[in-house]
Parts: sequence; C-alpha cells; structure tokens
Amino acid sequence: MRLRSRGARPNRFDWLNGLLLGLALVVSTACGREDVGTSNLKLLEEIALGTFTKTQYPIQYEEAVRVAESWKSLGLEVRLDPVNFPNPVVERLFQTRDFDAFVVYFTPQLERLEPDFFTHNTFHSSNAVPGGWNMAGFASPEFDRLAEQQRATYDLAQRRALILQCQELLYQQNPWTPIVNQDELQAYNKTNFRNPVIPKAGGFKDVMAFFTIEPAGERKVIRWAVEWSDLKTINPLLVSESTQVRLLYFLYDTLVRYGPNTEPQFWAAEAIDNIDDTTFDVDIRKDLRFHDGAALTAEDVAFTFEFMKRHKAVYFRTVLDPIGSVEVLDRYRVRFHLEHPFAPFIGQTLGMTPLLPKHVWEKVENPTEHRNLPPIGSGPFRFEHWKAGQEIELSRFAEHFQPPRVEGVLLVFYGMREAAFTALVRNETDVVDLLLPHQLEELDQHEEIQTVRLPGHALDALIFNVRKPPFSDTAFRLALAHAIPRQQILEELYAGYGNPGASMIAPANEAWSHPDLGPYPYDLSKAREILERAGYRWDESGRLAYGPEQ
Repeated sequence: MRLRSRGARPNRFDWLNGLLLGLALVVSTACGREDVGTSNLKLLEEIALGTFTKTQYPIQYEEAVRVAESWKSLGLEVRLDPVNFPNPVVERLFQTRDFDAFVVYFTPQLERLEPDFFTHNTFHSSNAVPGGWNMAGFASPEFDRLAEQQRATYDLAQRRALILQCQELLYQQNPWTPIVNQDELQAYNKTNFRNPVIPKAGGFKDVMAFFTIEPAGERKVIRWAVEWSDLKTINPLLVSESTQVRLLYFLYDTLVRYGPNTEPQFWAAEAIDNIDDTTFDVDIRKDLRFHDGAALTAEDVAFTFEFMKRHKAVYFRTVLDPIGSVEVLDRYRVRFHLEHPFAPFIGQTLGMTPLLPKHVWEKVENPTEHRNLPPIGSGPFRFEHWKAGQEIELSRFAEHFQPPRVEGVLLVFYGMREAAFTALVRNETDVVDLLLPHQLEELDQHEEIQTVRLPGHALDALIFNVRKPPFSDTAFRLALAHAIPRQQILEELYAGYGNPGASMIAPANEAWSHPDLGPYPYDLSKAREILERAGYRWDESGRLAYGPEQ
C-alpha cells in the first residue's frame, strides 16, 4: 500500500508474575480471617448466568452449565438463563444491559484483528452508553488514558507497548474473563466447488473466500448454510451484529479490505497518502460502478462517511467518530480531516465502512427507518431477494473489478447448527462455516467434503455487569475467574481445538496479543481465599454472603 507511515517492529517485554492477586486485594476491603457470627450476614442474591440457547449454540450453552456448577461450589446460587440470538441477546447486552453475567461468543471478524476493538471499543468508559460495545459498564480512568493514547500513536512499537499495558490492566481488573479461543472449524463441498483462497483469520467467515471459490460441477450458485434464524436488517445505519455486517460486505465495497494473510490492502482505494497525523488523501478506483449502473465517485465516498457519522451508524459509530470532514479534491480523490490522530483509521475506518450511493440515500426521508430493499451497493454481488426466515439470494456482479467466479450465493437460514451440518452431508448445501468438533471428525469420512481448521481469534468469554454488586467488586470477579474450568471446557467441548483464554486479544493475533499472560488457573481454593480476604463469608449452609463490614 502506498501509505506514508513509519514504525519499528514491536518488541516483547516481560510480565510481572504474581502481581494479580495483590492488586485485587488492594481494591477490596480486607476484613481478616477472624471468626464472625452468621446472624448479621447478608446472602448474595441469585446470579442469572445468561447464554445462548442449546439448539443455536450448544457449546456456549454447555460452557455456561459447567461455569454455573463450578460457581455453585463456591456457595453461589446460579440460575442458567439461555436466550435466543440475535434477539433478545442483543437487546440485553447492548441496550437494556439487563444481565448479571453472560457467556458470549465473538466471531472472528477481520476488523477485530485491529487491537482497538478489544481495547478502546469494548472497554473505554465512553462506550458504556446504550448501543456501545462496553457491555460490562467498565470504567477506569487509567485504562481510558491508555486506550486513548494507543489510538493516537502511529509508531507500531510504541503503540504495541500501550496495547500490552491495556491487556495487563484488563487482566487485573477482569471486567470480562476469556474462556476459550476456539479454532475455526468449517467445511465445503469440493465436488461442487473448488480452489477457494481461504483467509487465514476467518476462513469462510471472511466474504473474500466467496469471491475466489469457483464451480467444479454443474452447480453455479453456492449454497451457504447458517445457524441464524434470519437477519433483522440490512440497513448499514442500523446493523448491530456481525452476521448483518457480513452480508453487507457481499453487497458493498469498502476502501480497504484485509487480504488472505490478514494484512490491510487496497480495495476501492488505489492509493492512500498520509499527509500528517490528521490528514489522509485517498485515491479511488476509476472503474467502480453501483449495481444500478451509476459510477462510484469521490462524491459518494465523502457522502458515505459524513452521512454515516451524522446518523450515528450503530456498528460503525466508534470508527467514524474521529472524522471531522471529508473534502472532495477531484472526481476520484478525497481528503479526510480527522479531529485527532487515530491509528486504526486505515484498518477500521476505511476497512469497515460500506460505500453508499449518494443518489439513492440522499432521497431517503427517514434513513434510520429505511428498509433498504433492494440494497444498492457496488460490491462483487448484487441483491436478488430475501425470503424472511428462509433465504437471501445474491447474484454475481459481472461489472465489478474483481467479479466472483460463482454465479451467486444462496444464504439459507437453518436456525441451528445441527440442521446446517445435516444439509451439508445431504448435499443440500455447499458451505458451513461453524462446525462442532465431532462434526468435523465425521466429515473427514466424506470424500466429497473438504474440512477447514484454522487457528482462530474467535473468543468465548464471560461478561460481568460491573454496574451492580457484587460484580462491581474486582476481587469478586477475580475469584470467579479462578472458578472456570477452562482446560476441561477446551478438552470436553472443543476436543482440544483451540486454547484456554487468557488475554482479550487471542494468541492467533500474533502482532498484538500479550505473550506473557496465561489463563487464570482453575483453583477453587484460591477463589475462596480471594473471597475470604476481600471480606466475604459463608453462612451455616455454605451460602456465600457479604461480610459484616461490607
């Protein structure tokens, strides 16, 4: 990429072992170990442990079962609370914040390789507002300072050092606790389709795989089976889930995209010049056309970014915020003026934002209520139809500068993972991008099926709602982190396909993951010790309670 920026290769540094427990106890009230009566103890209320339903996400459901059982051994009352994805999961986590603790699965979206996602986006206090990614409600002035500083640092070595500090602080405070970084387990029918370029980070979760795969037989439209039950919207202003965003990237181009090796590369842009810390010039390809035949020009690019920011596009809000204005320099060149330096600008702002046709959206009276049917983009596929709860069909856009090799994609909603797997075995579908370990092993017996296993930066994690006690207590959160049987979960539920979770940034994201942070050891004695030293007690029946001085 013709991008004028410099930075030395980051260096590793050592982690100070043993700091965690001491810091946890400093922020809590130590009441000593003397015997106290139980008559004045206040029992902790029942914990509602949220998770996905067993039919939709069986592994995450079983993870929650194991976590609940372990926490009960500490004297907690825990009630499993499985709910459907996307809703009401999304409403609870992003809007109402109506949860105690929640087991979540974060898909390996390519934009999440940018470390800002699992630092500033997810934990900065400004993002604790409804719709923001700070679902935990975490607030730390020290963390905010680090997260803001790394955003403003273009030197790679300096920025990495700050990102490592962010991970250390999150490890100490534990608003989320990683459980497992699972491998990507996927499969496709190699008799029907062949030669996909499999992206390193997400496999078929990256739409680029669908741009390269080609027919191997009579079937020309590739059938993609998903465990989702449907999509809520395809309006770029309203999308809030990774599933919705994935569909957008079939239909809409972005200025930058991640290549198969996870490096940002030019897409709709053909050059980017970094004029200074807050000024970027972008040259746009001259052969771009929207699906209705209109040319895509600098006017569309400038309109897109200012329009999306003005209407507070849900999924893209944090990456659009740094934009002050976008200036049209000529028909195919724009200048971005940022309000402050923003290191993720190339990978996130330019790599995530779908380019909209100005001539379509400027006529929409109520953009945030617009159904956006049919969606008009400039991407490699164009929209054909959407049968609610059944399927979405896309067709090849032959005028694209990189037209796909298949005639189309038929996205079929199966509502559960087992049904999508069965459809693949029966040759009713061609691609499944989320398999269970036993399914992967079964598919190895089918000669027509090619299985795919990739080290993933996907994340299963436990989110604590730190707005409410006892989760507002760092020591309580750390005690619970020691009561999660990560290795057992990895071996029994993932058949070893992955690694126990430690830092928020997975080891597969080698450039940014902290090399010296290990998983919290599963140690119920340690968990009880942390609780006792922080002032918690147990009543005569073994129920956990607040100590008399809390």
